[in-house]
Amino acid sequence: LHMIFMGNPGTGKTTLARLMAKIYHELGLLERPEVVETDRSSLVGAFVGQTEEQVMSKVREAVGGVLFIDEAYALKRAGQSGNDYGQAAIDTLVAAMTSGEYAGRFAVVLAGYPEEMRDFLKANPGLRSRFPESNHYLLADYTDQELLAIGRSIATANDYVLTEQAERALLGRLERERVDASFGNGRAVRNIVLDAIFKKGASLGESASHEDFALLEQEDFEMVQEPDATVEERIASLVGLSDLKDELKQIEALLSMQKRRREAGYKVLPVELHAVFSGNSGTGKTTVAQLYADVLRQCGYLKRGHLKVVSRADLVSGYVGQTAQKTRDAIRDALGGVLFIDEAYALNGGANDFGKEAIDTLVDEMTKHQDNLVVVLAGYEQQMNALLASNPGLKSRFKRSFHFPNYSPDELIQIIEGYAARFGYELTEDARQTLTEKIDVVPNGNARAAITIVEQAIAKQSMRLIDKVSLSGSEWSYLEKEDF
Repeated sequence: LHMIFMGNPGTGKTTLARLMAKIYHELGLLERPEVVETDRSSLVGAFVGQTEEQVMSKVREAVGGVLFIDEAYALKRAGQSGNDYGQAAIDTLVAAMTSGEYAGRFAVVLAGYPEEMRDFLKANPGLRSRFPESNHYLLADYTDQELLAIGRSIATANDYVLTEQAERALLGRLERERVDASFGNGRAVRNIVLDAIFKKGASLGESASHEDFALLEQEDFEMVQEPDATVEERIASLVGLSDLKDELKQIEALLSMQKRRREAGYKVLPVELHAVFSGNSGTGKTTVAQLYADVLRQCGYLKRGHLKVVSRADLVSGYVGQTAQKTRDAIRDALGGVLFIDEAYALNGGANDFGKEAIDTLVDEMTKHQDNLVVVLAGYEQQMNALLASNPGLKSRFKRSFHFPNYSPDELIQIIEGYAARFGYELTEDARQTLTEKIDVVPNGNARAAITIVEQAIAKQSMRLIDKVSLSGSEWSYLEKEDF
């Protein structure tokens, strides 16, 4: 009677376990239809002997019915230390299933994510032998139409009906949430529909008609979004980078038109947006990467539009096999957004370097996730060219290249004045003239160095004013020549 249900969140594992308990009872295979639900936190103790007692307590509670262990793979993961008692929990459970007074008097159902459950069973032959392959069930993610049917039934159970426009809006919400394996399936639908019902009830006044309390409409499912102008204003506020601004606007126009074509029923062009950002440090690469993510989210290309910033240390490990997993974990965190690999050329090591494993994994995962992930490689121009030349697969996937030139003296002064203004400071004319004469000493036209200049000037102004008992309005705000 023992079973294993493998599936992502919300695919019905718990519901199915409860149903199986009733079926077993009706067939006379179990004394009662109850399910005792538990997980690692209730089974694994903190000291010797506690785990065995906690497992047997749950077994005694489940006698005559079903013991359901959710996220069972958490009992024993690869690499856990010797003072972890997860293995003791497994050994105690197997013993109770096969011998002693409780053997054959209860059924065990293990549940968890597919990949983790497979690895868990491989690592525990004793447990695997108690669950024949014929009793392993993979519960697939629900299709859009199945999710819609679940949404309708939840609405009906709460005395609501979805309009046709509301159903389209519900599918749109689900599509935005369907980013990775953490997507909640039936649970996600339930949360969205109940949220819409709550929103509907909260917005209706006493004068609402009976029909208002019966229909869920499109606006009940729509999320409040930031005004579209925000990203455009941020692009316009960037100092310099005129060619890059034009490129961002072109990408925005392309994606917006492709979206309109799709909605009008026309074929759309597959757009590849992985990019290489080359330039010296402090030329705005990370800032533009965040804007790039926001533009792609605003156009509907990315579902989340967040920026995940990593470097070699976040991807490469010192042991065989670990680099691929670290790289996959970083990519999983970036799904639905932009993975920004800073100083990416550092992955291009020698023959025995694990950086190559990170690159190979990256290329493989980019192919799998396609339009659910955008990768941006950043670094110095010459080294980035060498990185792309080292791997033909990498070069073929990065068709967009943005060069970030050093800032000119005038642009550096703009950055200094803009940064000072953000905190309520203003430069006097003498200070501005001094900067104009001296600004060419800033290394590589670097914005970070320009910001450091402002911070040091504010510190010097503080020293200049610290002994004054009272200050005029201009003294609070102005940075003088001597402060620079």
